[in-house]
Amino acid sequence: MKNYELVLMLKTSITEAERKAVISEIESKYKVLDKDEIGIKDLYYTVKGGIRQAYFVSLSMELSADDIADLKKSLLYNPTLIHYEIFAREANQEFFHFEKLQASFEKAIEDIKDRKFGQKVTFFSKAENAKYINWKSITILKYYLTRFGDIKPRQYTWNSIATQKTLRKEIIRARTLGLLPFINR
Repeated sequence: MKNYELVLMLKTSITEAERKAVISEIESKYKVLDKDEIGIKDLYYTVKGGIRQAYFVSLSMELSADDIADLKKSLLYNPTLIHYEIFAREANQEFFHFEKLQASFEKAIEDIKDRKFGQKVTFFSKAENAKYINWKSITILKYYLTRFGDIKPRQYTWNSIATQKTLRKEIIRARTLGLLPFINR
């Protein structure tokens, strides 16, 4: 059994009862360690025929390989679901709640905004901040993208190789969920 994070993108047009029914069905079948109902978020690109908003729910789960296959089958034909992703988590990786994470970044965002144009972004290069690298930290991850949507190189961010790889992985996760753009025009 390994730790995973299941991210559900639900339609915004469904009722709260339908949304809770989907989540409770998953909670009844599988071992859910923690739950984070993020809420409605705007997407950077359209999915499934023009949908630009989704209701995000993140579940920390402990699953086996058979459970993953069964979970994918159960989510395949769910009419309330827009998209889902299953991310493997490290054993020591912390599960963050979206609102608490955004609140803890308020001071860091002010520090980044106060910097002069062209200065290096060094938030995650500090060891105490490296634990916050997560796809949910959208406001900070945006500062690690160039104006064209590329990931800033390590020479510019001053991150270690391991931190830069983790940062890249989390930016790609946020992009696949539609929370960050693949390219800026």
